[in-house]
Amino acid sequence: MTETSRPSRQRRTRRPGLVLGVVGVLGALPFITLWLGGNSLAQRTAGNNVVSIKSLTTPVLSSRRAAQNIVDEISQEELAQDLSGLAEKLPGKACLQVARGNSAVYEKRTDLLLIPGSNQKIVTAAAAATLLPESTVFTTRVFGKVDGSKVTGNITLVGGGDPLLTTSDYAQMEKFPTLKRTSLEVLAQRVVAAGIRTVEGSVVGNDDLLSQSRYVASWGSGVRGVEGGPLGALMVNDGVVVANPIKPDDPSLAAATEMTRVLRKLGVVVTGEASADGKASEGDSEIANISSAPLTDVIAEMLTNSDNNTAEILLRHIGFVHNGKGTTESGLEATNQLLTSWGFTNYVLKDGSGLSRDNRLTCSLLVSLLSRPELTAVFGHGLATAGTTGTLSDTFNKSPVAGKLRAKTGTLLNVKSLSGYLPQKEGNALYFAFILNGTAIADQGNYRPLWDALGLDLSRYPARSLSAAVGVLP
Repeated sequence: MTETSRPSRQRRTRRPGLVLGVVGVLGALPFITLWLGGNSLAQRTAGNNVVSIKSLTTPVLSSRRAAQNIVDEISQEELAQDLSGLAEKLPGKACLQVARGNSAVYEKRTDLLLIPGSNQKIVTAAAAATLLPESTVFTTRVFGKVDGSKVTGNITLVGGGDPLLTTSDYAQMEKFPTLKRTSLEVLAQRVVAAGIRTVEGSVVGNDDLLSQSRYVASWGSGVRGVEGGPLGALMVNDGVVVANPIKPDDPSLAAATEMTRVLRKLGVVVTGEASADGKASEGDSEIANISSAPLTDVIAEMLTNSDNNTAEILLRHIGFVHNGKGTTESGLEATNQLLTSWGFTNYVLKDGSGLSRDNRLTCSLLVSLLSRPELTAVFGHGLATAGTTGTLSDTFNKSPVAGKLRAKTGTLLNVKSLSGYLPQKEGNALYFAFILNGTAIADQGNYRPLWDALGLDLSRYPARSLSAAVGVLP
């Protein structure tokens, strides 16, 4: 654990020696310029034997060059001092880290293991983007024995582990509408386009691809079936049957129920009622299929909207690629191996979503992942934007960072977290991780002032001019 400790001083007098040095350089510039001009004139009049040397675009002694270095240094010092003021208000179980690229700006308990809430999804995003093939899509298929315009017997809806398969009416019910949903209506329309008008049996769901364990063992009863799960490779509407307030225990049954409803709405006669545990029979052919958006968009859904089911299904896909098991445990094993290969040892992973209170992360790990060069595009595409999208749509609305700051939120009982970055016009972004654990810290009146202060502090970087940085007239 480290903490930046800085004397309490006025900003304008914090570096008197540096200020005097700057003033000295600026004062000497006219004389240096006269000398260089005279020397250049002497060379031009000395005859053709003198080789002409072109001047640098920005000379070594240029006030612009010196000033920018000083602005950078003092801007980081001022930001660190602002952040130290914020850190004084934090509960005992909290960490804060801010870095510009690979350069630390401020650190407060950065190696303290804390409950991260949905900041856990930053780890899942990093693992999915690294361990799953870039071309990955998740395909849902419909099988049956086709005889003219009818299916003799059941049709089997086979899940491909697509967590974004939804109906249009469910999408309208979501607090954060799915960004690039896979439409169950389109899949049903493709069945109709294949000429099917009658199903003599039922729609049966099959979710054999991934583990049929419906929940993560360490989840509390308050989140099971509410914040996440029941999980499976065949999920429609997060396992919800529209107009039914109670989720079925088996998400493949819910999916088959919704597919039956949509087919009937399109005029297809489905004789039987939906069921689960279906398997394609010998002689069945593929009638239709639909694939998800690309992997990067599925990861973005998880990050922007903090989609718990997407996180858990992605973790199981990681496990499937790792050892063919498609379980939470195999996904965690692969993720642990990846983090170890990157040099991380101080963490505890229990799920992909952050719903488990047994997860433990550090601010230093989160900042390191967010700033890894091979992952910046993933987070740039997926993180919510302050005051604009996803879980940040109603946060920082009146802040100077609105529309600029990108971050992942996290919330559990007595847990609040925020990690991401603030882009800069020039150079590296400001990366940050901010985890708060403490009684009632997730209450808006407790964490919002701290978040707002962080946003304001970050927005002040960098200093606008040399005079603003060192307190001298231009």
